[in-house]
Amino acid sequence: MKYKEIGYRITIAREEAGLNQTELADMLGISQATLSNYEKGKRRVYLPQLQKIADALGKPMDYFSLPIDMDLHPPEAGYNEVKELLQIMMELNDLPKEDRKSVIDYIRWLKSRREE
Repeated sequence: MKYKEIGYRITIAREEAGLNQTELADMLGISQATLSNYEKGKRRVYLPQLQKIADALGKPMDYFSLPIDMDLHPPEAGYNEVKELLQIMMELNDLPKEDRKSVIDYIRWLKSRREE
C-alpha cells in the first residue's frame, strides 16, 4: 500500500467526520503539519498512529488498507473515469485551500459556459 493511498483515505475519513486538519491533529496530539504530511503521503504512518487515527475517525483499521480504486468502484464501464477523478482529487489535496477554491471556481465557470 502506498503512503499516498493511506493519506487519501485519512483525508476522506477526516472530512466525513467534519473535522479540519487542526482539529484532528489536536485530537491525536500531533502537529497539523505532521497530519498534512500523512495525508499527502509524504510521511509514513506507523500502525500505532494509524490506530489512533482510525479510533478518532470511527473507522476500522482495514478501511485504510483497502485499495482505493477497487472498493469505491469495481472494474466496469467508467472505471477509468473514476481513476481520473481520484487522481484529480489527490492533486487538489496538495494545493493550498485558496488554490483549490480557484479550481472549483474555474470548473463552475466552464460548466456555465456549456449551459449558455
